[in-house]
Amino acid sequence: MRRWLAIGLAAALAPAGSVAEAQAVARSRPRLVVAIAVDQLRADYMERFRPYFGPGGFNLFLQRGANFAQARYEHSTTSTCPGHAVILTGSYGQNNGIIANNWFDVTRGRKTYCAEDTTTTLIGSTEPGRSPRNLFGATVGDVLKMNTGGRSKVVTVSAKDRSAIMLGGHLADAAYWIVDTLFVTSTYYRTELPAWAREFNASHPISKYFGRKWERLLPAAAYAGMGPDDEPAERDEAGLGRVFPHPVADGDAFDLSPFLNEVTAQFAMRAVTAEGLGKDTIPDLLGISFSANDRVGHAFGPESHEVMDVTVRLDRLLGRLFGFLDRTVGLANVMIVLTADHGVAPMPEVLARLHPGTTARRLNPAVIDTAVDAAMVARYGAAAAPGWIIYHDTPLLYLNRAALEAHRIPLEEAQEVARTAVLSVPGVHEALTAAELIRLRDGGAESGSVRSFHPARSGDVYYRLEPYWQADDEGAGTDHGSGWLYDQRVPLLWYGRGVGAGTYQGAAAVADIAPTLSAYLGLIGPGGAQGRVLREMMR
Repeated sequence: MRRWLAIGLAAALAPAGSVAEAQAVARSRPRLVVAIAVDQLRADYMERFRPYFGPGGFNLFLQRGANFAQARYEHSTTSTCPGHAVILTGSYGQNNGIIANNWFDVTRGRKTYCAEDTTTTLIGSTEPGRSPRNLFGATVGDVLKMNTGGRSKVVTVSAKDRSAIMLGGHLADAAYWIVDTLFVTSTYYRTELPAWAREFNASHPISKYFGRKWERLLPAAAYAGMGPDDEPAERDEAGLGRVFPHPVADGDAFDLSPFLNEVTAQFAMRAVTAEGLGKDTIPDLLGISFSANDRVGHAFGPESHEVMDVTVRLDRLLGRLFGFLDRTVGLANVMIVLTADHGVAPMPEVLARLHPGTTARRLNPAVIDTAVDAAMVARYGAAAAPGWIIYHDTPLLYLNRAALEAHRIPLEEAQEVARTAVLSVPGVHEALTAAELIRLRDGGAESGSVRSFHPARSGDVYYRLEPYWQADDEGAGTDHGSGWLYDQRVPLLWYGRGVGAGTYQGAAAVADIAPTLSAYLGLIGPGGAQGRVLREMMR
């Protein structure tokens, strides 16, 4: 895989322009690029919580950097793996193949996880490994590695494997994530953990938080604008309860606390010093994805005291991270970009309290299964087990190809029957068949649905619910994954030499990050990138 990628990239790596221009770029380009993704950080949090931000975290960007206030994703499957895949490839699922966290592989007849790789293992374990093999095309880190003959270092860190892997791309020196209470990586990257990572794990970085309580960072009065602390629609899990303080008794509770972000940052800072990132004129790349905000947001919702607290705590943590980078590398030598992989929807119950006229509801996806199966049985009769639907994970529904073949049913016809059934369910806003999406793609359409569609991986029917409706079989918490703005709008913040400070109100997309970073590094961006260079901020 790596040899193929090297051959495919080699012809497109030299900086454009004259030799003098290339030399000027080499002198001015950053020694270290830091790409930060915050899992589930809505754009409006930057204003809602700004009165409580300190001077060195988010305000580094908001006061001294560039803020693209209208930035968004332009795809519809706003989930973790697709979002992280966009950030440093500059492409959407239609090009990079990452259409969801999970999809159904029709050829192999089974569910596929976006970062799975059965040919590798976790280091020191027989557990299946993880890798970027399902990601089509290159990341900025891949292009950077090839441009410098492998001398640039690319290291990524997250609590989630898919987040670290999609930021790292195919040629990363290592992507690290958490399993149980330790940071691990896969044999795809290396044969053993480096000594510094083993030493970090030996310090019990996670279990030392067990027994602590998650208290509010600010005085309780500061959270009054968020509504009640005890919201019945919040998801009470891992023994945390619904109100402050939250006891952190074990690893499950730790994952739902802001301490998860703290340990991620500690490991990332250790990687900078141990790997010597940014220490010479050959640019390196550090990718960090903070996962706590997503886990807290799912359980407590965007109007909660907990989401406000984890965001303000992240602001303080970013301040410490940027201070560390200033001491070790020098911020004058660092380019930082911060974004998120997706936003989040308000809980329908909270929305109904704030806006009594809303029609938002929770919809159990099993209702869609029932409607589709009934329509297929009425048209074609019963199908052998497992029935007419082989896999369904909102917004993707896959029909049982073996049953269709056994009944000699044309695929496109069956897709239309299923689509009509999905549309009959109250709360469904739109449903498109794979055949329709192919025609739209071939006709040059650039909708969020088309950008999220890959013919070899996507389902037979793609659907989305009405605004603020949630596909949910639990009846608590909240989710994301739609093509509505509350899921698409995210921060896009820049800091570094050559970045024109200010707030930019023009259209911008997360897919613009990869082409823009490539321009600052003097590289031709990854092939297949669908974003543009944000020249309006370049100085």
